[in-house]
Amino acid sequence: MNIKPSDLVLEIGSGDNPKPRSDVLCDNFPEDDTQRGGRIAIDRLFVAADGHHLPFADKSFDYIICCHVLEHAEDPGLFISELTRVGKGGYIETPTEIGEKLYGWEYHKWFIKLETSGKLVFRRKTELSQFGQLFHYFFAEDPLYRKFHNQHHSLFLNQYEWFGNIDYEIVESDNELIDLNNRDNLKKLIAGQAKPTIANQIKNLMPPNIREWIKSIAVKKSGRHKRTLKDIENIIVCPLCKGGLKWDDNLVYCKACNKKYPIKNGIPYLC
Repeated sequence: MNIKPSDLVLEIGSGDNPKPRSDVLCDNFPEDDTQRGGRIAIDRLFVAADGHHLPFADKSFDYIICCHVLEHAEDPGLFISELTRVGKGGYIETPTEIGEKLYGWEYHKWFIKLETSGKLVFRRKTELSQFGQLFHYFFAEDPLYRKFHNQHHSLFLNQYEWFGNIDYEIVESDNELIDLNNRDNLKKLIAGQAKPTIANQIKNLMPPNIREWIKSIAVKKSGRHKRTLKDIENIIVCPLCKGGLKWDDNLVYCKACNKKYPIKNGIPYLC
């Protein structure tokens, strides 16, 4: 991720594993961890909001991190339009069609392919994985399979950095995005894999508790955990009409449409 030290960074769908570099975390339904890998992490400035209707002013963030979120979206086109409205650039990560078919998250709504041209192609997911939890079990319990997965991570992950605009297409088709019966396609797929960086290889070897400890140290050292809503009140807007807001102790009021949003335990629920 090409993030400058001075960049203001928003992470959408930060979930249980926010990135250390994120200045502001944003997620929907903080109390419901059903579609997360664990309990939600709120270790710095947090805003509860829906990615389809972001409560931030135009181009208010230099960079937006959006990892494993778009495949959940009801309307990826609307979601993407909000990313490019609020951010100047960012990073998107999703499962590939291969990853989705092997691991099969029942609450994911889209198969997504990143074409060599840099276009994200979405096809609505209509079937569940044939393998159930088999490959989740292998990844958790079999070191040899986990090594294979990490070495060939680009088979399972779309990793896409954008600046200015996001090229995408939503296709209305039942055809697979990748023809895995075509050997030429397989050769290109394998040849085009990005090699894991040394940093990622080291990270993958670390126990999860060590990784979390290092991340928490990085956040505390940066001072991001000390920021408050006062620091970003000037860029928060009504998610529906994008009007200005008036802040009270327990409520946020929209000056334009009179919509009211609660503040619970210091978190504004702008959704």
